[in-house]
Amino acid sequence: MAETILTSQEFDRRMTAAQEVVRKNGLDAILVFSTESEPAAVRYFSDYWPSFETAAVLIPAAGAPALIIGPESLTFASSRSRIAKIIQLMDFRESSQPEYPGSTLPKWEDVVTEYKLKRIGLCNWYLFPYVMMTELARAMGGIGNVIPADALIRPLFMKKSAAEVACLRASARASEAGFKAILENIRPGMTESELCGIATAAMTAAGAECTGYPIWCCSGPNSDQAISRPTMRKIRCGEIVHFSIGAKVEGYSSSIGRPVVLGHCPDEIRKFLQVGLDAANMTFDVMRAGVKSGDAARKVHDFIKAQGYGDAILYGPAHGCGQMECEYPFLETSSEYMLEADMTFMQDMFLHRKGMGFRWEDGLLVKAAGPAEMLSSYGRKINII
Repeated sequence: MAETILTSQEFDRRMTAAQEVVRKNGLDAILVFSTESEPAAVRYFSDYWPSFETAAVLIPAAGAPALIIGPESLTFASSRSRIAKIIQLMDFRESSQPEYPGSTLPKWEDVVTEYKLKRIGLCNWYLFPYVMMTELARAMGGIGNVIPADALIRPLFMKKSAAEVACLRASARASEAGFKAILENIRPGMTESELCGIATAAMTAAGAECTGYPIWCCSGPNSDQAISRPTMRKIRCGEIVHFSIGAKVEGYSSSIGRPVVLGHCPDEIRKFLQVGLDAANMTFDVMRAGVKSGDAARKVHDFIKAQGYGDAILYGPAHGCGQMECEYPFLETSSEYMLEADMTFMQDMFLHRKGMGFRWEDGLLVKAAGPAEMLSSYGRKINII
């Protein structure tokens, strides 16, 4: 395997911590499940991310873990998995359900017997398919022996190691390259999809393995969409063109969100963008170790409301990031957890009203003292071209 930021020792540390969670909660094992579209949990423990098929990592209370994959991925998984033992199960095949006649792959019962499983935790409970749950529960002797385990595993993800922060920094640099390419090439009449292609090419040239999620360019009325995909709409002068650009480096995604206006920027839009930028900058200052998360969120939202834009708020000013660009926990006015050093978030300021919207977004590292560190800053200003 080529030289990477994440070492074998880093993966050993993660597995040791997870096995301690298994033992502490009286389980025989935890099964960590992932899909092609949401591969983070499996990749966190194995560095493997499925293509077409699904995957899981079985983490027993003691002994060697196993990567579980479908019928076609053995050579792929063997080439990159940090976990030596690999099990193939038919249930993990692609969703078109090919039959593989004559297959002699093991079944859930074989896994349960080999690992002597009587009580198992399931991480990514809400992603796990019903048909797969039915087979697992039957092999376990009933659904009561399969326990939701997301809340048990989440604390392992919430505070990042030095290696993980290094991956996020590299991701931020590649994301900045994507936005730099946008600023250098954007012209009226280009399509949203065309601009996303420019950003994607620049990020992969700058060291990204791929995009962290589908890159967004949302222009004019499309800028009102908090979650979106690019279209063939041609961008125009005098409207908000809103970009969300994120690179993936060794599984980690740290994105940047920026609005751009071509030509004349109406005063109403300029003021709207400035309030959002000021609130985004405030987020870095209020997110400090020892502060209750809900208190930090309320300070930012109170500022926005005081400027007369309370109706433009859709969600809290930050959310966790790591192997998912948007992961637990979220920073909401209702949040109760305490901010701690080495937590990483995306400062994510999305505001929308009157059919237009924008996002200011950058990676954020909570420090032991003082305001949070900004992982990216390129183009963090009112961009009028």
